[in-house]
Amino acid sequence: MNNFQKSITAVSLALVVVFAVGVPSGAAITQPGARAAHRTVVSHVVKTKKVVFKGTYTGKIALLMVGAASSADSVKVTSVKGTGTGTLLGKGTVSGTGSAPATSQTDAITGKGILSGGGSKLMLTVVTSKSFGTAAATATPTSVSVSGVAKVTSGTGKYKGVSGNLTFKGSFNVVSNSPGGSESDAFTATLSGTLTIKN
Repeated sequence: MNNFQKSITAVSLALVVVFAVGVPSGAAITQPGARAAHRTVVSHVVKTKKVVFKGTYTGKIALLMVGAASSADSVKVTSVKGTGTGTLLGKGTVSGTGSAPATSQTDAITGKGILSGGGSKLMLTVVTSKSFGTAAATATPTSVSVSGVAKVTSGTGKYKGVSGNLTFKGSFNVVSNSPGGSESDAFTATLSGTLTIKN
């Protein structure tokens, strides 16, 4: 091999090292002059599809008022249980938990939930920075509206390999905000958004 050929070989190897991440898994790297019949490239194409999700649910939300003063300074959602319908899920259920401070008329909310139906599930986590609960009045009894964004963290069945966000809206009534008190109230909720599913 003359000096020119050695230089070309060195440059080729350097490029392979620098751009190694660009070589598909299972690809065979050949040196210059190798027969084309021995070159094999294996590529894996991940297919995805978009699903426009819409869901409507109703049920019961259980609340626990927490605090030491005359009125609660935070609220725990000990359970959310309801039924409804959702895209690809059909008739199914919603369940979850959450919490929120009760220091002002509008507060950020946190929580997790599961939408189930037809052998499939969507697991959700509330994006706290974009989700809020607002009481219609500063004293109870009052109605509370919630709205925000829930990140879809995982899915099963028809939603295996899912990703994306859903916007949600809901409402329920609160009878009392006395510390230590608990109650179960009716709620309604809707969710919508576009999800990506890997096939």
